[in-house]
Amino acid sequence: MHFVVIQETDWLTRGPHQQHHLFERLAARGHAVTVLDFEILWQAWPRSPLMVQRQEWRAVSRIVPGARVRLIRPATIHLWPICRPSSLATHALDLSRLIREGRPDAIVDYALSTGLAAQYLARRAGVPFVFHVIDALHTIVPSRLLQPIALAAEKRLLRLAERTVFINEGLREYAVGLGAPADRAVTIHTGVDLARIRPDLDGRAIRAQWGFGENDVVMLFMGWLYRFAGLFELLDQLPNAPPELKLLIVGDGEAYGDLQRAVGQRNLSGRVVLTGRQPYDTMPQYLASSDICLLPSQINEVTRHIVPVKIYEYLASGRPVVASQLPGVMRDVPEEEGVLYAAPGEHLRVASSLRDPERRRAIGARGRAFVEVHCDWERVTDEFEELLRAAAQRSE
Repeated sequence: MHFVVIQETDWLTRGPHQQHHLFERLAARGHAVTVLDFEILWQAWPRSPLMVQRQEWRAVSRIVPGARVRLIRPATIHLWPICRPSSLATHALDLSRLIREGRPDAIVDYALSTGLAAQYLARRAGVPFVFHVIDALHTIVPSRLLQPIALAAEKRLLRLAERTVFINEGLREYAVGLGAPADRAVTIHTGVDLARIRPDLDGRAIRAQWGFGENDVVMLFMGWLYRFAGLFELLDQLPNAPPELKLLIVGDGEAYGDLQRAVGQRNLSGRVVLTGRQPYDTMPQYLASSDICLLPSQINEVTRHIVPVKIYEYLASGRPVVASQLPGVMRDVPEEEGVLYAAPGEHLRVASSLRDPERRRAIGARGRAFVEVHCDWERVTDEFEELLRAAAQRSE
């Protein structure tokens, strides 16, 4: 089968997200996968060329060795404010060309703006259009002036998609409330690579690399560094926490520079390490280097319904997780299954209660058992593959 994936972020540098895990596995199973993406971190002319030509990669693989994903990045004009509108036109042209080359079995959308054009072209060509929802999309649009327009686009996509798929029940309820037909809305949870991330991996080399001692209790946060990720609040709490608690932040993002400055201003350089972006294939070792994993996000309209993939990766590593009381996460992962939920300002107090290694091992073991039952990527991919196959058969 041939699946076309539409997204409005960078396939090569962001994530890996849900779609990377699913579609690389589908490609490894023999399906043809074509992705149309957008260079989300583009730089305006003259810091980059004014006209960026269409680019194509024939065999992209970020997670699954041997997966051959075809990636197309349509041409754009790197000039504000016409970069995004120019990409809408070129995405539509490229998708039209793909449909003419050979009608895909399904178009799977993760985008708002380019998603609208994709939905129109799919309906015109009789191609099943599946809207896979991993965020409340209009809430992550940076401009508040554009959020009402984004909400209208989101409602249209939800209402007219042949199938809508959600990574948790909270998102499904949110979407049905916006008009997604309940009888076409299904939840397929996220997963984790249980063979790759294991409790028995050795993280001592990573600990030594970043200067952590044998008696340090290393608290790990990994992922994109949003300003609402709760890390500044952790820095505020850290001076009052037991001295053996150390913080390891692995990732890059909009808050990275400010976090570096905040560490210096608070004289925390001996207790906080920011590694910057690290290769994805080293993440199991970083997880193994930790004693406690953290998900300290602020609760807002962006985070209220999400269940980040990293929480399942944390649990798969056999480490206890201290997390904010995010409604979506709390609904999908009960507290007795490896997660301790902390009220705002209480994350390091809860982490302090985990200084006993035996208690950490007992809680971590429950988390590993939970993901082994519920979150195997192969089983999740089976479900998603069957949904796409059924959608394609109904359109024949």
